Amino acid sequence: MVKKLTHPIVIAALACAILVYSGLVRVRPRAPFVSLFAHKNIVRLDGMVASNPVKAADGTYRADFAVRRAYEKSGASATARGTVSVRFPAEIVEALYPGKIYTAASAAVLCETGAYLSLSVSPRFRAGDFSVTHATADGWGRGLAGKIRHFRARCRLYCRRLLYAWGDAGGLLLALVSGSREYTDSAVADAFRYAGLSHILALSGMHLSLVGGLALAVGRRVAGRRIAETLQLAAIVFFVWFAGLSPSLFRALVCALIPFVCAKLSLRRPDAVVVLCAAFLLHLMVFPGHLQSAAFMLSYGALAGILLLGAPIRRLLCARIVPAISDALSASAAAQVFTAPITLRLFGCLMPVGIVASVAVAPLVTWFLYAGLCGMVVCLAFPCLAPAVGFLLDLLYDAVRGLAGFFARFPVLSIIGKEWS
Repeated sequence: MVKKLTHPIVIAALACAILVYSGLVRVRPRAPFVSLFAHKNIVRLDGMVASNPVKAADGTYRADFAVRRAYEKSGASATARGTVSVRFPAEIVEALYPGKIYTAASAAVLCETGAYLSLSVSPRFRAGDFSVTHATADGWGRGLAGKIRHFRARCRLYCRRLLYAWGDAGGLLLALVSGSREYTDSAVADAFRYAGLSHILALSGMHLSLVGGLALAVGRRVAGRRIAETLQLAAIVFFVWFAGLSPSLFRALVCALIPFVCAKLSLRRPDAVVVLCAAFLLHLMVFPGHLQSAAFMLSYGALAGILLLGAPIRRLLCARIVPAISDALSASAAAQVFTAPITLRLFGCLMPVGIVASVAVAPLVTWFLYAGLCGMVVCLAFPCLAPAVGFLLDLLYDAVRGLAGFFARFPVLSIIGKEWS
């Protein structure tokens, strides 16, 4: 343990974390918004959607927008650069979604990462934030990159339409494969939250390991170990490309890439703690804006806890509990110990039952995800089997919902005066 913590990369990561989170060093955004016009005078922005729109509690969708040109109230325009945060009304983002009905024809814009849009905006309370009142499509860019961005957007839209036909089960599966929660039953989402299972719905390393593990198992049977490892990495990269670069997914991707590159270069496999710290430093350089997000802190904190405390807790449990359960319990407990201060600081509460709930629900969700992925492939090849696949998914979904609801009934430890929302 001491040898791990004295590694230069680990020391560098710890030093950076202390400097950043203590406030001694202020991390600036990589692409701050710069314009000739005052924020309050801007009425229109041209640019590209830089992140998947995410639904907020008020029903609007938040997304990052890379600005190319800004327009003032007087009609004057000038080039601009940087990234701003924009809030789309639901009728713009959901206009093409299945089951959503909006009468405004102008709202029918495919609002996905990579889309070039012209936005009519009104400034929000904070500089660099805008509310969108109208959006006009401006293509996907030229060349192969533009075609790839458009293909990804169409694939995500088709995935929504396919899974929508499977009702609530399809809504949960959509959240697990793309991070989109528009069709997730609110009661189920609340049950996951109060049972301490929010990490299962948030795209993370767990999802990458499931997708990568499935690709590795198939590859080993079909093509052998070496090709299987390459297939595993390709599946992971594809999943991240499809789902989007959230903080937890980028962390998981870098943690998968470093050992793979070391193996291909015939280098000694690095220790997992060193890999995590190297991923933290790389993340700090590539996406400095992620450092203050809850997903970033919880993702790194949970994995650090598993790597540093997982083994000692496992040794304590092995004498009393069978290994299969003690391994899962120790990982869950270690992650909760490391993330407890963050959870208390951000949300004002703790869900201790999550330690046990993760052990019970995570395997069931794994089977649900595997069944859903296989079902999607089957339905693409044989659409007539969609009802049968949907019936099987409903059975698994009911089991997941019931188990999550059971653990959600356990008490939550809250700080007086704070309420988690």
